[in-house]
Amino acid sequence: MGRYAQSDGACRGQYKRKTVGLFPIVTFMPRSDILMVLGGEPPGDEILKWYIEESDLTIAVDSGWLAFRHAGVFPNILIGDMDSWTGVKAEVPDDVEFIEDKDQNSTDFQKALGLMDSRDVAVNKLVILGGLGNRTDHLLGNLIHIGTIPQAIEVIIDSSKEWVCRVTVDTPLIIKGQEGATISLLPRDSCLGVSSTGLKWEINEVDFSFVGKVSQSNLCASNEVKISVQSGNLLVFLQK
Repeated sequence: MGRYAQSDGACRGQYKRKTVGLFPIVTFMPRSDILMVLGGEPPGDEILKWYIEESDLTIAVDSGWLAFRHAGVFPNILIGDMDSWTGVKAEVPDDVEFIEDKDQNSTDFQKALGLMDSRDVAVNKLVILGGLGNRTDHLLGNLIHIGTIPQAIEVIIDSSKEWVCRVTVDTPLIIKGQEGATISLLPRDSCLGVSSTGLKWEINEVDFSFVGKVSQSNLCASNEVKISVQSGNLLVFLQK
């Protein structure tokens, strides 16, 4: 199985641990739902705990650790170069895998994505908290990195003000119960054949690009909106 390997199995995955020396090593089973918490705008405690319950594996990325600690819970994995992490290693429980990677040729988010690659994990859905807010350069970097994730993986960024969903040919988007909400469709790269149903200004097999067509400040005109693309990485921003 290859990068972020896809599994044809019907069962949802669970993580399991094995111990090497004093430190646990997390391994993966097919079809995992993974939660990553980055160091941007922190999620509320209740939102974080809800996503933890819905996830097979939780990863704190550098200072994303602080959101877990504020909520009184721990992730399965803590990874990053630890340049913005304010904790001490002694406070990390033994059953949390601690990965300090000082390589400055990759961002902490890239390190976390690379971890899944190295473990040959079969991912069904990746939910990212703390990926928006704070610094604009971090936001843009995160959106760029999303485009490197294999297209069969559902990717969602959740924040206090909006959701960002990545739409690919393998992961069309259905939005329910958001009639009247503001929605924008922006290409991460060249997107061919973008289509929608349920928007105020419908889109029918239109090609999107940075220097061409986009759909900004559209509206959900129905309680069921469908968005698809024939190729590329389309980012859908839905305001709460």
